[in-house]
Amino acid sequence: MRTSADVVIIGAGVTGAALAYTLAKRGIRNVLVLERRFPCAGATGRCGGGIRQQFTSESNIRLAMGSVRIYEGLSEELDYDIEYVQGGYLVLAETEEEVALQREAVALQNELGLPSRALAPEEVWEIVPLFDIRTIAGATFCPTDGHANPFRVVEGYLRAAKRLGVELQKFTEVTDLVVRGGKVTEVVTSRGKVAAGLVVNAAGAWPTMIAAMAGVVLPSRPVRHEILATEPI
Repeated sequence: MRTSADVVIIGAGVTGAALAYTLAKRGIRNVLVLERRFPCAGATGRCGGGIRQQFTSESNIRLAMGSVRIYEGLSEELDYDIEYVQGGYLVLAETEEEVALQREAVALQNELGLPSRALAPEEVWEIVPLFDIRTIAGATFCPTDGHANPFRVVEGYLRAAKRLGVELQKFTEVTDLVVRGGKVTEVVTSRGKVAAGLVVNAAGAWPTMIAAMAGVVLPSRPVRHEILATEPI
C-alpha cells in the first residue's frame, strides 16, 4: 500500500469509484482508494440502481440531467457494460396534495428541458398493467430516466481508474485521521499510515464516523428502506 498520496478517498462505493476515475482522467494519478470491506459492500450495493431526474429543486434537476448525459456514454467510455437502460421512471402520488406538488415539480422540470409529465391513474395502468391504480391519485413519468447495475458501474469505474494508476486497497479500515493546522494530513488505517494531500470522505451511509475522526459533526444518519424486486412484468 502506498504510504503517501495526493488524494485519499475513503469508500469504494459509486461516489468514491467515480471520483477516483475522474481525478485520474484529469491527470491526478497518485490516488488511493481505501475500502474497509470490498467495493459495493455498503449503500451502493443495496440500492435499486435507479437513475432519475424528477426532483423538485433546480439544482438537483440540473445535476441529475448532467449525470444522465454521463451515463448515456459511460459503458463506451469505461469499456465496460454497466447495463444502463433508459426505460423511464415512475413516481407515484397517493393523495391529491401530492399530485399538486408533483405538477409544480413537472412544470419546473419541463422549464429546464426535462421531458417529464404528470399522469392520471389510468395512464399509470397503461405503463404497468398489473398495478392496482385504485391505491394512487396520480403519478409522474420521465422517459429519459432509467437504471443501471450498481455493481457494474462501480467495477467499471474502478477498472478504468486502476488502468490510469489509481490504487485500491480492500479490507483496509480507516481507524483515525491526523489533523494538523485544521487540515487532515494523515490517514491511519488497519494496515498503516498514509500521508495525504487531500482526504475525501465517501463513506456512503456512514460519513459521520469518518468525519468524527477529524472533529467534525455531520447532521447525517443512515435510514433503512425497503425494496421489492420482481421478475419482468
